[in-house]
Amino acid sequence: GGSKSSSSTAGKLVFDWSFESGNLLSADETVKESEYDLKIRPDTNNPKYRVWFYFSVKNARKKQVVLFNLTNFSKGKSLYRDGMSPLVKSTSRPHFQRLPSRSTYYYKCPRHKMNYVLSFVFEFDNEDDTYWFAYSFPYTYTDLQHYLHSMDRLNLTFYRRDLLCRTVQNRRVDLITIGPDGTAQEGYKIKSSASNPRRVVFITARVHPGETPASFMNHGLLEFLLSSDTQAVVLRKHVTFMIVPMINPDGVFNGNYRCGITGNDLNRQWDTPSPWCHTENYHIKQMMQSLGDDPCLSLDFVIDMHAHSTSM
Repeated sequence: GGSKSSSSTAGKLVFDWSFESGNLLSADETVKESEYDLKIRPDTNNPKYRVWFYFSVKNARKKQVVLFNLTNFSKGKSLYRDGMSPLVKSTSRPHFQRLPSRSTYYYKCPRHKMNYVLSFVFEFDNEDDTYWFAYSFPYTYTDLQHYLHSMDRLNLTFYRRDLLCRTVQNRRVDLITIGPDGTAQEGYKIKSSASNPRRVVFITARVHPGETPASFMNHGLLEFLLSSDTQAVVLRKHVTFMIVPMINPDGVFNGNYRCGITGNDLNRQWDTPSPWCHTENYHIKQMMQSLGDDPCLSLDFVIDMHAHSTSM
């Protein structure tokens, strides 16, 4: 993270990305007060991935129109070619919404060695506002922690939250267990026996930090499974759901697109995960193996939630 500050004269934009999940490497004014070339910071310890961006802008003039060019994407194929557009929110309008696709261009740029460039035009409407721009709807580690804390406070008898492990940077990798009444105390082995094995579904999400829709899907699933909907009640009675809602909290927190803090794509570390370097994979794999080996349990499904940057 870091910020690029300048004089306080309105119209000279001030960029910042030193916040949770923020990402930008540099912002250079190429046409006075009306065009900026932006570079994405590569994933921590891995220069190969440059896709996720999330930054703020302030000190704009009212009605100032600016062309932003993100110039160093590491992949060419993108939904930006098919009409997807970046997101914006501001102090006055605190919910992210998409920029109009007519204001967004994704193209091979001769000025940038024929790299793919994302350009978008934006008109600032309030001098006092801070504006945030993002690759996709952010869902941060803190968002997840706040949500899980709010679930903890409900004292539900069919919900349990455990610490599966801590990451290299000491963040929580949470394991949520949802099942019949009594799960809060007894955990996933509740009402299980060799003669009548308890059915288990294991779900993980957000191994790739930039794939934020995976967290929104997972959030919706948790909301449904914890609800009083009749289908949710029946599912909890017959099936235990074990959910790791964020495999890669370090990557998410640091604004990476694909990797953890050590520069590894954690979705390529399942064969022989290191207990230190890939601690998330190591503990999830151990848990899955113990579930699979338990004669009192039937591990029916393992679902890993992702999102796609090139396919609808």
